[in-house]
This record gives sequence, structure tokens and C-alpha cells, in this order.
Amino acid sequence: MVKLFIKGVFILGVIGVLLFFLWSKLLIVSLVLLIVLDTITLNKIYFFLKTNLSKIVLSVIRYVYIIILPILFTVFIRTFFFDVYYVPSSSMERTLYPGDYVLINKFSYGVKLPKHLRNLPVIGNLFDSPENEYNLYRMLNSFAKFERENIVVFKAIDNSDKFLIKRIIGLSGDTIQIKKAKVFINSKELKQNQNYTYSYIYNQENNVTIHQNYSNKEYAALSDNERKKHKINIEEKTNYNYFLFPLSKQDEWTRDNYGKLIIPKKGMKIELTEENISIYNASTTNFENTDLSKLTDTTYIFKNNYFFMMGDNRHYSIDSRSFGFVPESYIQGKMIKIFSFNDD
Repeated sequence: MVKLFIKGVFILGVIGVLLFFLWSKLLIVSLVLLIVLDTITLNKIYFFLKTNLSKIVLSVIRYVYIIILPILFTVFIRTFFFDVYYVPSSSMERTLYPGDYVLINKFSYGVKLPKHLRNLPVIGNLFDSPENEYNLYRMLNSFAKFERENIVVFKAIDNSDKFLIKRIIGLSGDTIQIKKAKVFINSKELKQNQNYTYSYIYNQENNVTIHQNYSNKEYAALSDNERKKHKINIEEKTNYNYFLFPLSKQDEWTRDNYGKLIIPKKGMKIELTEENISIYNASTTNFENTDLSKLTDTTYIFKNNYFFMMGDNRHYSIDSRSFGFVPESYIQGKMIKIFSFNDD
């Protein structure tokens, strides 16, 4: 009865590995999964090695296998299913805080397979980073569509090793505009989340300006008299302490008065005007191997989907308003759980 159960587990496992191979097209990984499956079920490979190898060689293989297997298992889970990331900054307060950890689902939005060993979870730091390479991932088929306002982890688009955590505000093909800190998507105002946080000015005496951060929830909890004393700090003029995307709009837009801006979508066609080239050329050059300024055509069709990210702490977030569009291949996954170790 036990042997029949083990054979049944093996057969189901083989079917699972076959489905995994059809999805991922990763032959070596699939073969390794079959070896692991045999190890925990039939153990045919072990008995074959036992009859054909010396005891010393067999012992060495066994101990190496015992050491490597947990590492391979961790890399496999963190590459294809779930991963944990550290929150490094205050850009998502009051939703996330520096020092928090987030668990993300990596397969719903399509697993991003690293093209370089450097980008593998767990063991990636053992390898050198690829130089001047931006197409770092191969995408597997997704099981869900991207949704606006989902919190996601994505690879920084500046070719660094950083991973950022922001909220999807604009989907591929959307037109985004910000007017007096209010976000409009396709000309409709985006509903305010209670955790969206803004800088307010209050108690202006003797030419002293005091700033205080309040989330929408915190601001609503103030008394009517207190709310009258606070004025949201709308950035009317360009702040040269940071770069604004695109650089050509640095003197025209601000973080609080931004756009209109169309987010690229796969298959979307644009006219190659001087303005469009200044907006989209960085994305097409880095992620589509096309320098728009060198094309002789008058139009261009995008090859990838892109997204516009923003932090919940709107006045203290470096996001797509500064670094631009995030390609779909860089989005690692959707946040599903927060692990907070902050005392407050």
C-alpha cells in the first residue's frame, strides 16, 4: 500500500514537472526537479549510483547534495513563486515603513526569469553585474492582469541592483495627469486612498514655514479648526533638488502639476515628433534596442508594456515622476503580505 502511494506521488510529480516545463521551457531546471522528485519518492537514481560507484564517491555526492538542495530549493521558490523584499525608504508611508518586509506573489503577473546569474535570488551577489545591459529578464506567461493601485516590487530602471516598492498608478495605454497633487487617469480623478500622504504648511509666523505630513486618514481626523490652519503644500514651481521625467519638462512641470503623459503600451503607435522623442527615447533605447532619434520613419510602434509608479508619500517619493516608465519585464510581483518590525 505504501509503495503504491509513493508511485502515485511520483506519477503526479512527473505530471507537475511536465506542466512546469511546458510553461517555462527550462529543460535543465525540469530535469533537476525530476531528480529531486525521485529522491523523495522512488529513489531509483540513488540505487543506481550505489551499485556503480565506490562508497567514498557516493558519500561525497550525498553530502554535496544535502548541502546544495536547500539552496536550490530556496532559489527555485524565490524565483518562481514567492519572495521577500526589504522596504528601504519612507516613500510608501503610511502604508509601508522603512524596515518593513513585504512578501510578494511572483507568478500571477508572470515570472521574470533572470538572463544573468547576478539577478538570481539568494546567490546573485556572488556574480558580477552585466554592464550597460537593461533587458535583464525573460517573461513567462502571466495568470492575472495588472491592476491599478496594486503595490508591486520592481527592479530599478537605472541599471543598479536596487529593488523599489511603489504603487501602480498608471497602466499601459493610460494617460496620466496630476493637477494640484490630484491624479487624473484618462481625465478621471483617481479616488483617494486613505493612506495617501501629503505635506501640509501650517503656523506661518514671522516668515517661518512649518511642514507636517498627514495621510488622508490623519487629516480627516483633525478638528475643523485644525484643518483650517493647514494648507496642502502644492509645488507650483520646479524644484531643482531632483530630476523630473522627462528632463525636457523640468522647467514646465512639477510633481504636483504633471503631464499629460501617455504611458506606452505594446502595439501603440506614436508620431516621432521632437517632443515624443524626448519623452520616450530613454525607454525604447534601453528596453527595445531602438534609438528613436536615429530612425528615418515618422512613426514608431512600442514592443513592450510600461507602467507609471508612485509612492503613497506623495511629496517624499522618488518615483516615475523622476525616473520614468517601468517596463513590464522589471516588475517582480505583487505585494500580498507586510511584515512590520517597527515599534509603533
